[in-house]
Amino acid sequence: MADLLAPEAVREPTAPAAAPRPRFRRRNRLVLGAALAWLVLLLVEWAADGRIWLGHLVGIVPPAAFALIPLGLALLSPLARGAARWRSLAAAALALLVGFGQSGFDPAALWRDQRGPGPDSVRVFAWNTNSWNQLLGTQDHFYAFLKGKDADVYLLHEYQHVTADRKGRLPIDDLDRLRREFPGYQVVVRGELVTLSRFPVVGRPAVGPARDLPPDAEWDRVYRESKVLRTDLLVRGRTVSFYNVHMPVWNSMPDGLLSAAFYRHMRERFEPRRAQYEALEADLAANRNPVVVAGDFNATAAMSDLDPLRERLDDAAGVSTDPYPTSWEEGGWKPFWRTDWAFTGNGARAERYEFNPPEKLSDHAVQDLWVALPGNG
Repeated sequence: MADLLAPEAVREPTAPAAAPRPRFRRRNRLVLGAALAWLVLLLVEWAADGRIWLGHLVGIVPPAAFALIPLGLALLSPLARGAARWRSLAAAALALLVGFGQSGFDPAALWRDQRGPGPDSVRVFAWNTNSWNQLLGTQDHFYAFLKGKDADVYLLHEYQHVTADRKGRLPIDDLDRLRREFPGYQVVVRGELVTLSRFPVVGRPAVGPARDLPPDAEWDRVYRESKVLRTDLLVRGRTVSFYNVHMPVWNSMPDGLLSAAFYRHMRERFEPRRAQYEALEADLAANRNPVVVAGDFNATAAMSDLDPLRERLDDAAGVSTDPYPTSWEEGGWKPFWRTDWAFTGNGARAERYEFNPPEKLSDHAVQDLWVALPGNG
């Protein structure tokens, strides 16, 4: 009873938690601020890309950054203290989750086996020829390089030359040599696009803006409006559609990011470029043939231009053993961008796919693709 009546023991007042020291407060702000800034930048990019012309600026960012930056921010998070540490880690993890699909990384390629193509595979060679070898190498080397691939179907771009300032395009006529070097192949040319085929050509329907070209259209107009060359080929009794693609470039890098010309070029190319992409998507949606789509799309994994194609078709890189495929370089240094793509669909499927060196003939790697068709493997 005495215990019950005893006054409560006097408790010592609890000392307030020590406030973070100034240097830790600054560190918390920097680490958390960097993680949140990158996440906000991702959301702004998502809202702008494909909707307004300035959204194409994401194309200058190496796609790997969309994985490496949030990973780096996650590694920095332990430098923060308390709640800032976990908030910065959460922001970095969310940024990695949101942006990984734009990074171009394919971790599954590390344990994927490189299968050999089947005996009935169709070999497809797609390449940006760098103005038909006007600037690099020799014509003999160029044609020997092409012939050495021994492909069934060639999808070639930039059948053209450039002016001295490299800003204008000039038509060329090399058909006689093409036919001499590739006897037995059928040759289809439209503007800057050339398709060579061992198989009979049964159709060449125009795609998108090219449908409105009159038969006597000047070459400059054909060049501008024919960025997709569809050729229907009769392959072992089945019609297969091959799409030779060279989309308009969105930037004018030689002008520099700080020049007005750079942004004027972006603004002027936005709608024509979108028209070509939408035309390709519409044609594919209406086409029930097995399809192979390959070329220089002037788009990276970070850009939204390719999203509808990647949703409808299979990226040939799904059979590659390269965890970070790249295809474009400028000035000889290691490239960080993949701007050349190949897709298959409607029963056609890639069996083997790889980028190979252009032997210093172009600033684009070559796409080597082996395709199995329905009923052939």
